[in-house]
This record gives sequence, structure tokens and C-alpha cells, in this order.
Amino acid sequence: MSQHLGVTRRNLVVTLAGAAAASATGVSFPRPAIAQPIKVRYTLSWLPTGQFAYLSVARQLGYFKSRGVDVDISRGYGSMAATQAVATGQFEMGGAQTGANLLSMMRGLSLHLLGTQGYDATLGIIVLKKGPISSPKDMEGRKIGMSAAGGDTPFFPAYCKLAGVDFSKVKVVQLDSKILEQSAMSGVVDGIVATGLSSIPNFISQNVPIRMFPYSKVGLQFYWLNTITSPSYYAKNKEVADHVQAGIAEGMKFMLLHPQEAMDRHIKEHPELALGKNGKLYVELGEGLTRAIMISPESMNQGLGYTDTDKIDQQAKVVKQYIGKPGDHELPKAETFVTNTGTVTLTKAEWDQAKASSKKYATLLGQV
Repeated sequence: MSQHLGVTRRNLVVTLAGAAAASATGVSFPRPAIAQPIKVRYTLSWLPTGQFAYLSVARQLGYFKSRGVDVDISRGYGSMAATQAVATGQFEMGGAQTGANLLSMMRGLSLHLLGTQGYDATLGIIVLKKGPISSPKDMEGRKIGMSAAGGDTPFFPAYCKLAGVDFSKVKVVQLDSKILEQSAMSGVVDGIVATGLSSIPNFISQNVPIRMFPYSKVGLQFYWLNTITSPSYYAKNKEVADHVQAGIAEGMKFMLLHPQEAMDRHIKEHPELALGKNGKLYVELGEGLTRAIMISPESMNQGLGYTDTDKIDQQAKVVKQYIGKPGDHELPKAETFVTNTGTVTLTKAEWDQAKASSKKYATLLGQV
């Protein structure tokens, strides 16, 4: 059973004016029907770190309730687990990494994608600024650590090929994911294959400057998270699901334009995140890095939440090539399982503001 970390939402209780007086006199009046918000169970892909501040914002500022939905948000246990939970009906909706969504569908799960919550999964190679690697080519002859279970690991040979690196000359070191970042900091390896959103905060919070070589720089790009539901739920509850995605997109916009308030609201809802010496810094980094990957040609031209189906088709090909197994299904065109709904636009001035406030995080991700 999933552990619910968000504040439990109570149904609205409406008291008719004059009801007490009517009761006192023994007079009974018919009560008008009052629509209650529709409950939607939503699973995160992982713990409610600063990355997900936009969901706290959407809930606290009524972006869901104003559309007649009451979203109950639970922590997740990984994107693959989230796809399983949504496909089997344990949750009506959720958020999961695009690569996991596509792989799950190739392996028989039925999913429908309603929106994109970030446009770069931040896969790549992280090295120390003071270390011997200042360009991808410098990885030749050096030790690069990676976790066998990492979602970024299978694509490393393809990155090397596209970046002009001789993979056969890279000294690959298999590491437990729990010691990945520490192995780089201590010099056991010269760099690591990692997911920036997860690993960068560990370096920065310990005041260790890094540089990142993102996969996306050589065209090996995956979206971060998609809003997902099951096709059967969407067929029966299209309006409800669309409203949830619209609320998410509004929360994304608020976080882009009001990052400090969004962070404060998220900490208010999840005070445990701010505990410890570096708690608030972790929240700030998670939120800031996520803001950086919300800014893309797709979101700027079409609106926050927009999904480019051609790019999903391309990502599906890469997933099948590098992670697929012989028995995996061939996916249909993305336009058959992706619906663009709930996009929210920003003005040019607002985009300029959002880019300026997230520049230092984009720099950490190697985007600048």
C-alpha cells in the first residue's frame, strides 16, 4: 500500500442558511444537489522532493479544486512501479519517466500520456571540475563509474559513439548506486554516468563543483516525466483527467514565475524535507533543476505540458534499440496514445523571467 504524504483533503461541507431555524420549527426543506470534487488518486514516481513543488502549489492554490477535482498525491517507488500501479488501477493517474512509460508499454501495459512535466530526463556524465576530464573525449583512458540498474547506463555506449568517444578505451567501473557520487568525490572514478536531477544535489550540497555532459547535447534526449493514466480510465473520465493535467500545468507556471513561494509551499506541506543541515538546499536544487528542464522549444512555442509526438516516436525507437528485449511489442505511433491537453502559456516577458531565474541550474545540467 502506498504511503500518502500529502495533506488529506476533506470533502466540502455546505450548510444551508436557515437550516437550524427550519429544524427548530420542524419544517423540512429539500436540499439542492451540490457537486462534490471528484477524488483522483495520483502517484509520484518517487519521494516528494523539491522537484515536485509544482504539485503542492497546484493543490494549495486550488488549481485542481477549481476544476472540480480533488487530487490525493502519494509517494512513488520508481517510475516502473508507477506505470504498473496506474495501468492496474491502483491509482487513477500518476507521473513517470518517459523511458519507463515507453518500455512498460512495449512489455504489455496499457498507458495513455496526457502531458509532459519536463523536457529533459537529465541523463549524462558528471565529472569534477577539478578533475582530469574537461570534454567527453577526455573520458578515453579514464575510469567512469555506473550502476548496472541505472536507467542512464544502457545509453552510455550510444552517447560515446555520438560524442566521438572510443567506448572501448573507457574504463567502465560497476558501482552500487548508493556510492556512485561519493566514488567520484573521493577519486575512485574520474566520472559517473548519472541522472542530473538525482546526483547533482549530492555534489553541490557538499560544495563539490561539477560539470555535466548531457546525453541530450548529442541528440540522445528523453523527456523527464509524463502525466499518465490508463486508456480505460481516460475513456470514461476524459474531462476529469484533462482537468488534472490542466492543474498540473498551472502549477508548473507558478513554480517558474514564483520559485521561492513554490519552494516555501512545498516545504510547508512536506516539512521533513527541510530537516538536517542541507535540507533546504536539497529542496532548492530539486526545484531549480526542474524549472530548467521545463523550459524548451515545446513549452515555449506550444505551452507548458505540450508533448511532441514525433519526439516520443523517436524516443521509443531508442528505448527499443538499447533496452528492448526480443519479446517486446512494437509501439504504434505516439499520436494514438498521447493527448495534448491542459497546456498553459507564458508571455515572452514571463519566459525571459523564468529563464533568468533558472540559468544557474541549467548551467549545472550542462545546458548552457
